[in-house]
Amino acid sequence: MKTRLPRGRFVEALAAVATVTGGRTTRPILSCVRLATEGEGLELSGTDGEVGLRLGVDAFSVAEPGETVVLAERLLSVVREMPDAELRLEADERCCVVSGAGSEFKLFAQPAADFPPVPGFEDGPDLVLDTRALRTMIGLVIYAAARETSRYAINGVLWEKRGRRLWLVATDGRRLARAGGSVLESGSADFEAIVPAKALNVFERVFVGGRSDTESRVEVRVLPNQMVLRGEGRVLSTVLVEGAFPKYEDVIPRESSRRARVDREALYGAVRRAAILTSDEARAVRLAFEPAGLVVTAQSPEQGEARVELPLEFEGDRLEIGFNPAFINDALKALTCQQVCLELQDGFRPGVISGGDKNEFLYVVMPVSL
Repeated sequence: MKTRLPRGRFVEALAAVATVTGGRTTRPILSCVRLATEGEGLELSGTDGEVGLRLGVDAFSVAEPGETVVLAERLLSVVREMPDAELRLEADERCCVVSGAGSEFKLFAQPAADFPPVPGFEDGPDLVLDTRALRTMIGLVIYAAARETSRYAINGVLWEKRGRRLWLVATDGRRLARAGGSVLESGSADFEAIVPAKALNVFERVFVGGRSDTESRVEVRVLPNQMVLRGEGRVLSTVLVEGAFPKYEDVIPRESSRRARVDREALYGAVRRAAILTSDEARAVRLAFEPAGLVVTAQSPEQGEARVELPLEFEGDRLEIGFNPAFINDALKALTCQQVCLELQDGFRPGVISGGDKNEFLYVVMPVSL
């Protein structure tokens, strides 16, 4: 293989692949990137065995077609440090040589035949979404997915398509986040699929959206055990999580006797400041709602007490309730609206946070004992 590449685009593509190959693995080949000429360009592929990514870089020229497999992070480190605007890439079955003006790096290659296949995008899409809208939806729920649990199904995010509407739902058993958005085009029946959190984190980092004034779209293909997304010249594939997602509708409160509206940034700041004086044993802030305003307090037997007051609009009887401050601020940080709405029933039932329209975003959080 012999080709000439623009360094900037090559670095960008390698950085994208490194989001997939950067984890720990017992299979060294999964830490590598496959480089293969494709027409007048170069295609890069990476996978960790579950999540895969394919994308291309337009080349200045392709003198000899071919392919090679090298360590992704090492190649990225080399190319990042090179000052050249144009790079020369030459490779055979034993090594890959990257050179510029006055510098040359030789990296040992792995057998290309050992590299696992990375799925492409076959046939037409099952649905088409706006890239920026999907990124927003992912950001509104991804933090609520479980990290480590024996209930593997909640380690992912539920995709629930109903007609021209798509819902993303995540929960770790103590809180639940749901975001909704419109489907631009639909070529399939309704479906449910659980997508690993890692794949969605990769999507957030790799599918930028909004690079120009034109609409950026992502096409989605749903298979029995796999989902494939295509857009911006990139193809992201992921194995789906097996198992049944909890019946999340059952934990969403149907009624509330108290309702508050408060400035989102003010509440975020108040909870964050009060949380400074919480302890590992008592990770809780007390929220006292009353018509005169909201009082956020916290105390630690070894460190002291905190009290922060802020105005709000409140309907209902006075209420004191405790929450994990991180759980409250995760949702407030993800939102971008000026005001948030809190719906509460009493001190031991879950509260609901939304931006006003619960069809766009809804967050259910369990209280903690005070």
